[in-house]
Amino acid sequence: MQTTTATKVGNTPDLLSGILSVQVRNEDKITEQDRLYCQTQQDLLYRTLDQIDRWYAVFKEDAEQYQAERKFHYEDNGKVSMRDFYSYHNGRDDYSHNEFNPFDLINDLVDKNRNANSNFAGRIISYFNNTYNVQVPVPNIDGKTLRMGFRPVYETYVDAVIEHLGGKSFRETAEEELLSRVQKVVKPAYWTKVKTELKKDKIIFPEIIRFDDFSMQYSNRCRVSYSYTNELETLCAGIAFGADDILNGNSKMIICFDDNNVSINDWYDLTTTNAEQIRFYKNGRIDVRFKDSAAAESCFKRLRLDEITLREQ
Repeated sequence: MQTTTATKVGNTPDLLSGILSVQVRNEDKITEQDRLYCQTQQDLLYRTLDQIDRWYAVFKEDAEQYQAERKFHYEDNGKVSMRDFYSYHNGRDDYSHNEFNPFDLINDLVDKNRNANSNFAGRIISYFNNTYNVQVPVPNIDGKTLRMGFRPVYETYVDAVIEHLGGKSFRETAEEELLSRVQKVVKPAYWTKVKTELKKDKIIFPEIIRFDDFSMQYSNRCRVSYSYTNELETLCAGIAFGADDILNGNSKMIICFDDNNVSINDWYDLTTTNAEQIRFYKNGRIDVRFKDSAAAESCFKRLRLDEITLREQ
């Protein structure tokens, strides 16, 4: 006689218990377009891995004829390991040093297998990062333990993305991560006595970037130092979010801006609606002008700039 485990209230099954017991797959939390991209990438990867495996099998079979004299073995990842890898022919009076041997190609195919798997992981994660403006870390593929013939599935990396969200939506995560990055960029250094300031229709950001000393000295040009380009991109993204509620802001929103030749005398127009202009100063200060004081204050508070304090000396 078959029994049921459903809890009943009177003669009615406890439907809530049944609903709560159903687990939603992470794959169901992404869009059909997301799945299509991931599946396409997986299909393309498998085609390449099949080709790599085919040639690996050919060269591995050829290598077996040298087993007795070379006494090599295969590492966990499929690479050939032997003593005196490149000195086997030294001292021999024949022409064997001109013969083809498969060992270098075997090891090269193992490297290609690892690179293909790494590219796949990077593309899947980068797709979600670029599409939803989040910052999911790309996992490292360990080439020493990755076996030949392994076939990854994109769901593994979708799981990593959903785990990164921690129960939040893509939008919520993107906003929190952006605000965190902006806070790090505008956080005053321990030696400074100034902080980000709201002044009527402007927000003044002190010491955000630096210009390359060499370009300023020898070419009279202000070029943003390479190590500070990320700071500028983060600030622009923050302004776009704080002013217009968009998450894909970057330095391209600065009209006619060239980071290799920055004007420190003029205001640049912005493509954003509520933030209208931006100006750079030789000491790294950046001013942003808004359409009015209310817009400036709204951005200031939305970016939590009012929470910034000077560090204790």
